[in-house]
Amino acid sequence: MSAWPERWPRADVRAAAAGGALRAVPEDFEVTETLAFEPSGAGEHLYLFVEKRGITTGEAHRRLAAAFGVPRGDVSYAGMKDRHAVTRQWFSVRGPGDEADSLGAELCVLRRAWHQRKLRRGELRSNRFRIRVRAVSGDVETQLRAVARRGVPNYFGPQRFGADGGNVAAARRWAGAGRPRVPRFTRALHLSSLRSFLFNEVLGRRVADGTWETPLAGEAMLGGEPSGPLWGRGTPTSGGAALEIESATARAFPDVADTLEHAGLRQERRPLRVIPADVSWSLDEDVLTLECVLPKGVYATSVLREVGTFRDAPGAPAGGAVGPGRAAA
Repeated sequence: MSAWPERWPRADVRAAAAGGALRAVPEDFEVTETLAFEPSGAGEHLYLFVEKRGITTGEAHRRLAAAFGVPRGDVSYAGMKDRHAVTRQWFSVRGPGDEADSLGAELCVLRRAWHQRKLRRGELRSNRFRIRVRAVSGDVETQLRAVARRGVPNYFGPQRFGADGGNVAAARRWAGAGRPRVPRFTRALHLSSLRSFLFNEVLGRRVADGTWETPLAGEAMLGGEPSGPLWGRGTPTSGGAALEIESATARAFPDVADTLEHAGLRQERRPLRVIPADVSWSLDEDVLTLECVLPKGVYATSVLREVGTFRDAPGAPAGGAVGPGRAAA
């Protein structure tokens, strides 16, 4: 299996000619969540808008539970965010006592608000990104104008798949062994990787044949856009030519499709295209600063991939070339 991003095609091959370095420092990648609702101001759950730098969402989760003296199950968040970044995201803490311990230099609370129920995964409206790319080469501004006008393929990103697609390989081995009992987190990771992989395979075929932004016969539209399957049990809502592509993809990976159908997941849909909002950029010599807003679940690196071949700077965590990964929720 070829690694991301080479496996799935770009919408515009000219983007491969541009280059640059990402994440020289965490401040080069900033993400700010917007909740799907406003906390009511009353209730037993304390909502915390925090800023973290250089730590994972899981580590922030652990520190908050320890600081407030509650079980980790009483702390929740809406979305995972990158470690090598500066991220501002929401957590909720059920029935917290007085904050007893320091959160550490990498984590601080920016805002507090009470609400009557805990924060659930995915309860976001959008994420705002501010991304700095250094040592830029090539005509990135032409590509940026095209991205702002046309949008990008809505690929799942490399964080879903691990280094060189290792998460998918591990999930397929698990499936091939008869799906033995594993920890809940591991099972969820396997299923998420396989589902994302199959969606990207469908989208990759649509990008290759030029139909990723054009409705086909039988297209299942979602939010005004053509959509692809998040595979599971049941019959896809697409038909005609669109269903033919989806079914052919599932037949090409029968172990993946079978695992998802028997895991209790239902058929769902995801748009094939996303158009970033509030796109702006500046280019200061060879440093590009890009800002945009993306809906929840959309990967900023999917946008960057249609601008250039950007790689993590020396010293940043290994992530490979930008191809369609997280900073999505």
